[in-house]
Amino acid sequence: MEELALHKQIQQLLQEAHLLLNEKKNIRGAIATLEKLEKMDPENPLVLYNLAIAHAHCENYDSAKEYAIRCIALPMTFIDVKQVKKVYIYTLIQSEDYEKAFREIETNADIDEVLLQFEAFALEKMSNYNHALMIYERIYEKNSDNINVCNAIAYILANLPEGNLDRALELAKKAYQREPHNAAYCDTIGYVYLKRGQLNMAKKYLKKAFAIKPDHREIRKHIAELLNIP
Repeated sequence: MEELALHKQIQQLLQEAHLLLNEKKNIRGAIATLEKLEKMDPENPLVLYNLAIAHAHCENYDSAKEYAIRCIALPMTFIDVKQVKKVYIYTLIQSEDYEKAFREIETNADIDEVLLQFEAFALEKMSNYNHALMIYERIYEKNSDNINVCNAIAYILANLPEGNLDRALELAKKAYQREPHNAAYCDTIGYVYLKRGQLNMAKKYLKKAFAIKPDHREIRKHIAELLNIP
């Protein structure tokens, strides 16, 4: 009877965590609920997987990586291990462990769109913009509605000396219009305007990006670049 009551409580808390994480976007609240669940059921792969995702959202990449590793080590019953490994690869890239990320991508027999994006993202983080752009363009050819890829292409074009800034702006607008409260998309469109010399527009969007994520290193770097223009 006690076991049944515990199972019911775990299911209720999992539903609460899912609501906080995916619908209310209350990441801190989701983490608190999931940590409570972890104490009750420390080897529940669904709990560990969602903790990895929540910590990745908060940019706590070391914690996210640890939870992903713990989850992968468990027997998988109701979670697709490929999805857990994708979270793990993402944390490796964000932790700048690119070699390990590439190895993990290569071990997958089925390289899907997400893994291709991760490969391009790692190359982009390494400032290998031309190679990254080539992969992003391949994804865009097959799926022009992938706004993460639209945003990535726009950002790379803004960084390349001979980048097409008209196309960069078109793609940055497409991403921003879909998710106007996404800090990365605000930052990219602001940065594109900065590269085009449209400083008032750059200020508008970079200011918005900063308001959403004031501690983000890249956003702060772009604002500093804007402020240092004579």
